[in-house]
Amino acid sequence: MLLVGIIGPRVGLGGIEGSAKSCSPFIASFRMPWQLRNPQIQTKLRLRCFAQASSRRRPTQSDQQSDQQRRAKAASCISKNHEIPERLIIYHAGTGRITFLAMLKLTSLLLGAFFTFLVVPSHVKAEKPVAEIAAVAVAGVIPALFISYTTAPFVTHIHVHLPPGARTSRPVLERFVRAMPASTRLTLTTMSVVAKPRYSSLAVRDLRPSQGTRLGLVNYVRDPRAENLARKWYMYRAVGGFHVQEGLGLGKGKGKGKRYEKKGNNKGVEGWIWDAVKDEVRRTRT
Repeated sequence: MLLVGIIGPRVGLGGIEGSAKSCSPFIASFRMPWQLRNPQIQTKLRLRCFAQASSRRRPTQSDQQSDQQRRAKAASCISKNHEIPERLIIYHAGTGRITFLAMLKLTSLLLGAFFTFLVVPSHVKAEKPVAEIAAVAVAGVIPALFISYTTAPFVTHIHVHLPPGARTSRPVLERFVRAMPASTRLTLTTMSVVAKPRYSSLAVRDLRPSQGTRLGLVNYVRDPRAENLARKWYMYRAVGGFHVQEGLGLGKGKGKGKRYEKKGNNKGVEGWIWDAVKDEVRRTRT
């Protein structure tokens, strides 16, 4: 190969074999390998011998930016093909109710903290009777615990996750809802102790109606044991009971949730989907 690299540019690859025969016996025994007889390989060897620069150039930063723009444009075109978003809201408890409940939670926590960290220590410092100190502590803690317990199942929003095939048009969505699979994913939003949103993801088949649970405030339940096993010990336990108010998020002209109904394409609450989900849950679980 060294001989080819040195002599090739001078005499050409075709003349190597002839010149080698007329030299010494050692060189005369030289035979060009069959790989070098290929015209394409000979062309590559010539380019390599003359050390010509490669015609391929490295991509610059502008090329990378243009490639990213093309990909973003292609993704936007794909999303435009779907008239309906993937995550569709089907239930809304009402802005006034949600705001009032959040303020009630925070107020009860502040009240409990005030009694626990200010009033109780002042009574202890004043050497008040133990019964009076205990009563003051209970008066500050019990309201916060009661409100946290009774308002934990309150559902503020419900979203349904639609497959790509059901998002192309409204008629296709209606057909999908009429024959909704049991594996359709739902996201129920509740509020934590500090009024922070908590999201519970489940399938339609996991939801079942219930009565008389948690002082009658829970009307839908699920089994959260599998999800709790996957969580760390310091994390919140999964929500197993939900309170979805009746008369909200209903179809057009039904209930007080009418003001949240859609006023255009994909705007507002698609309450009729939640009606279909409720009917499916009650039909399969009762």
